Amino acid sequence: MPFKKNNTLGFLPKDTIALDRKPLTIKLRPGIREQVISIPQWTNELREVIEAWVQTKLDQTDEL
Repeated sequence: MPFKKNNTLGFLPKDTIALDRKPLTIKLRPGIREQVISIPQWTNELREVIEAWVQTKLDQTDEL
């Protein structure tokens, strides 16, 4: 059953910025995936680490 417009029970995102529809996939060494998934809130933490890493790398290339 679809939700009616302007309902109060629908899905609300946690962030103000929507996530990209295309996921980033990487291959890891055996056992790492299970260790990462066992960490609470791992997706949010990993997103923050990746964003900081990308910004650092971009800043380094701008200095050259």
